[in-house]
Amino acid sequence: MKILGHPIHLIMVHFPAALFPMDLVCSFIYFYTADTAFRDAAFFALAGGVITGWLAVFFGAVDLTQIAADRPQVIKKAYLHGGINSLVIFFYTIMGFMQLDLYPHLPAATLLNLLLKLGLVGLLTAGNYWGASLLLKDKVGIEHS
Repeated sequence: MKILGHPIHLIMVHFPAALFPMDLVCSFIYFYTADTAFRDAAFFALAGGVITGWLAVFFGAVDLTQIAADRPQVIKKAYLHGGINSLVIFFYTIMGFMQLDLYPHLPAATLLNLLLKLGLVGLLTAGNYWGASLLLKDKVGIEHS
């Protein structure tokens, strides 16, 4: 799906890809400094990543329906990419709702929380690798598939 000739999914993916690592960085800084400005920044980065992430999932699913059935390897790769990134966004959504219930009295960052976020950012990077392959190698979303 495109707007003004630009693939919407490709526009949207940059937001969670930037905001989730920013959440990790701000959480890490808050963990070591106890500066609540970083706690709040982490929360808003997480929230922005979740919202734009689900939009990216939606538009990616629309793009998935446009992949020709005679390209089963590309479809398999698209499911892998979408599955990994949807899982990441799902877990971030859970964390976001847990924090939203406590807002504005957000909990302190814990080492376990930081490790979970680090793992999720790692998974996001892997999912984005497959997404880049779909774009650059298979031309999904930029040409008629």
